[in-house]
Amino acid sequence: MTGSLDAGAGPHVAVLAGPLREALERSLADRLARCHGAELNLDNAFWGAPEPRDLGEALTRFGPTCVNVVVRIFERLRDIDPTLDLWRQIRYLRNVWCGGSAGFKVVYVEPAAMRERLDHRFAGAGGRRVARDTILGGIEHQRGALLGSLAASVAELFRGGEPRDADSWREVHRPDQEAVHLCVGKHEPRPPELDDIHLDWRSPVVGVDEESRRCRYGLRIGVVHWVQARFGLGKPVFPFQSIDDRVAALAGRREAPARWAEFAARWRDARWPLALRGGDGAKEAQAWLRECDELVAAQQAGA
Repeated sequence: MTGSLDAGAGPHVAVLAGPLREALERSLADRLARCHGAELNLDNAFWGAPEPRDLGEALTRFGPTCVNVVVRIFERLRDIDPTLDLWRQIRYLRNVWCGGSAGFKVVYVEPAAMRERLDHRFAGAGGRRVARDTILGGIEHQRGALLGSLAASVAELFRGGEPRDADSWREVHRPDQEAVHLCVGKHEPRPPELDDIHLDWRSPVVGVDEESRRCRYGLRIGVVHWVQARFGLGKPVFPFQSIDDRVAALAGRREAPARWAEFAARWRDARWPLALRGGDGAKEAQAWLRECDELVAAQQAGA
């Protein structure tokens, strides 16, 4: 469900940070203008529907959860690099996903420059640091079947080589907590699936090898992270979608208590402002979800 609760994202897009809004507007405008390389821009907004007329309509089709993910990633990149040099290397945003991880595919302005800027964030001067993955740490972002990638990666590991298809960097933040993961493909022409920026819900990074400038991973955390990212096991509850689903299920039902109508009206007014507030908005939405669950429990107890 994306837009049936309210007027959509349009009235609220002005609150987006300027650089984020500019990247989204550029992505939409160049796709609508049929520019080369823009064919997959903001793809969620084009699935099974006429072309969106403006950014507000495009983001409405994304839905609050996906919009919230985009804002949260922008915030994390801004925390890593307050100068926004990293962000300015994103020419286009493509499709957004939410699951065992959450993020978006990108088109970089200049992939080599993106690599250079990511390596320069190793020191973390003025922001959080990032570090390159080892070959095995970046295995999930190589092309082909996992077993084939594993065999090739192990061979490269023993040869002292580098990842085959894509380099990747992880935010060095708190182990087992949310962190951003950035991937830059190596091949030309560029396969769309290799360039992306996403959130790992449970970061496997426990530190950095200062000599090699590579991530160090915890074994248990690494397994938990990989299973979650690969299969979605233990992925977080997405409060925006969860509340929308509950409200939609009760809409129009005669037996729904009056408290539901009052809650739905308040949620209608709150959902887009919360989604566009990024991490803080997601935390506040969790409180809304708890209230929603309490209403569900009360209704079931009275049934």
